[in-house]
Amino acid sequence: MYQVNNRIDIQSDEQLAMLKERFQNANESMKKVDGFISFRLLIAEDHSHIIAETIFEKKDNFIAWTESEHFKRAHGGRSGDAKRANIASYEIAIS
Repeated sequence: MYQVNNRIDIQSDEQLAMLKERFQNANESMKKVDGFISFRLLIAEDHSHIIAETIFEKKDNFIAWTESEHFKRAHGGRSGDAKRANIASYEIAIS
């Protein structure tokens, strides 16, 4: 399995509320993506940042998703550009 964590710094309570709403249906929406396993949104206790955690069957599924129309729609028309995001990725060894 392959996990990607996207850290998003939070500047205000309004931004946090907007992002929580934006990600509200992510788990359901992502079920349409080949190789998708799960999604969670983690909020730091101090509300300084969130982590959008997505798990795929394999890295190739993640890459294909970042190049898809589904990704573009979910990201305001942008295609996958890992340089713009603060992401960390992992191969899951034990779950």
